[in-house]
Amino acid sequence: MTFKCVSGMAACAALAMAAGSASADTIVPGIYRLHNHPDGNARPPLYGLRLDELYDVTSGTDIFTFDFDHASAAMFLEYTGTEIHIWGTVYGGRDIGSGYAADMHLGLYTVDFLYNLGVTLEPGDDDVIVDLPASGYNYGTMLTPNGVTVELRDGHYSGSQRDFRFGDENNDAGHRGFDGLSGWGWMFHRHSGGSFYPYHSNSDWLFTAELIPAPGTLLTLVGALGLAGRRRR
Repeated sequence: MTFKCVSGMAACAALAMAAGSASADTIVPGIYRLHNHPDGNARPPLYGLRLDELYDVTSGTDIFTFDFDHASAAMFLEYTGTEIHIWGTVYGGRDIGSGYAADMHLGLYTVDFLYNLGVTLEPGDDDVIVDLPASGYNYGTMLTPNGVTVELRDGHYSGSQRDFRFGDENNDAGHRGFDGLSGWGWMFHRHSGGSFYPYHSNSDWLFTAELIPAPGTLLTLVGALGLAGRRRR
């Protein structure tokens, strides 16, 4: 993030301080803007969410990916300390290798998912994870361009495969080559009214995140430091 400093040394220092805190790898409660991850296995196009077989269009595996950085997209994550809420609008559809198929599935999708069970810290690390109890799941929805509601659910995995993880790994070096905060985790989906959630090995979140500074943070810092500078004159 680059700022043009036009208000003197104090204002520049404030902007730099705020920018640094917004891009730091420490997870604090707040709202984060989400972006495509650079290392998705189905890229290109880049994406932040993949739901294989969202629709069974062909005789093979139909890959569906969703672009978080499209001009019409806006995806967010709010972490409260006990819950993780992921919501917004994405652009995407059936991934055909270098773009999307120009069919009825191409367009804007509205996503809303809430992790309110099992949200905790990774033992020995500062990453946030979802470690579900013996029974119970977290749920959400996706509204397709055709007005169809798809039901979303996380799942149970063993060992080091968390249902969801938000952070930069145990070594703080980032997830899959991205030096910063990422979110990744397994997803299940079914069309509304379905009797079960089928398993697809490549249906998951994979995105990057940046903290959105609280409203007024930059102006407050600039004003305070600017006032201090005037008083010293």
